[in-house]
Amino acid sequence: MWYQKDWFTGSDYYNFRERQISVQELCIINPVEQVFHERTEIYYVRSGKATIWVNGEKFKVRQGSFLCLYMHLFYRIDEIEEPLDCVKVSFHIGLFMFLCFEKREVWENEMLIYRVEPLLYLNMEEQKRVETIFAELLLEEETQRFGSQNISIYLAMELHALYCRYAMEKRESLSGGASQIWSVIQRVLLDTSKTLSLEEYAKAAGMTAVTLNRHITKNCGYTFFQLQKMGKVFHACALLHFPDLDLQYISDYLGFTNLEDFCRVFKRYMKMSVREYQTQHIGAGVGMRGEEEALQVLQYLLLCFHKPFQMEEMAQQLKMKPFQMEKRSREQFGRTVQELLEEIRVRMACSYLAATERSVTQIGQDVGFGSISTFQRSFQKYMNQTPSEYRSEYRLFVKK
Repeated sequence: MWYQKDWFTGSDYYNFRERQISVQELCIINPVEQVFHERTEIYYVRSGKATIWVNGEKFKVRQGSFLCLYMHLFYRIDEIEEPLDCVKVSFHIGLFMFLCFEKREVWENEMLIYRVEPLLYLNMEEQKRVETIFAELLLEEETQRFGSQNISIYLAMELHALYCRYAMEKRESLSGGASQIWSVIQRVLLDTSKTLSLEEYAKAAGMTAVTLNRHITKNCGYTFFQLQKMGKVFHACALLHFPDLDLQYISDYLGFTNLEDFCRVFKRYMKMSVREYQTQHIGAGVGMRGEEEALQVLQYLLLCFHKPFQMEEMAQQLKMKPFQMEKRSREQFGRTVQELLEEIRVRMACSYLAATERSVTQIGQDVGFGSISTFQRSFQKYMNQTPSEYRSEYRLFVKK
């Protein structure tokens, strides 16, 4: 590889700049303004207390803090309670292609860059190991003996590898891992015809309601209550494609208190009234902004499930690459984009079976399945019964 523009894997990997390692001791007594940095910076804090903001998120820095700040992370340091005595090593990320040499799951390198905390708090054993490496780095920087550059590279690689190890281990040790939380997020958005409480989801996830709500908010930027309302609005967008369904029925079916509450919530999330949506966007699909790319993928599929699916079109709309969307989907939902879309179509079919008198064949076409056999097979896969059986069972339940 002589030249690779993607900074994640290394740019012009063989030039001198790419092999440079910078190590320095710092005493930070004044706030550090947010600046652009083109190299990855690893900090280890030997003493002191301060606050660091990384991409808008606030972290407390103290003794034993271990930070890895990649070039796409914007940070600043303020509220310095005690001067920070720290060591910093800087390098270009392309140097660390060694990550590819170790056999990993396909999503792990991407997760190390984007999906772990930038700041870790090390225990005593971890602190001793990191401090030893920094001491050796400083010694090589000071003496500049034969081979110092190579030894510094190896030491910096070891330092970064330790950060990756600790970050992944601490991520996995958190109560309610991210994959479990994203599974809950998906369920909340899809389980809209029945209004389950936060406590019910928390009990199924094996944690308290407060803890679950905190994890949901941290992962996607929305509280449980907001997600639940959002899911109902997305579901309403689907039902509004049927002009024979009146608004009162849709409001009641989705569990809103009254029609006024439904219209108010719809406008809050869609930035337009129900009537405006029906007039302007029926069949067009509306993308909503989301801080998390995985949530954007799910939002897009929820709003555009009825359209013929084209990965390239979706990528263009979300301004993401197809492989990136697949990674997000597999990472957070444990399935491909196509599999996620299949489940969403089945869930929407459940609503149509319950809410309309359309034939099973027509509903299969309405939700985007290419043939009745494909629809029947997919429905059986997720619901363990045929569409006709589901319709009969649902209406029998309603009569009771």
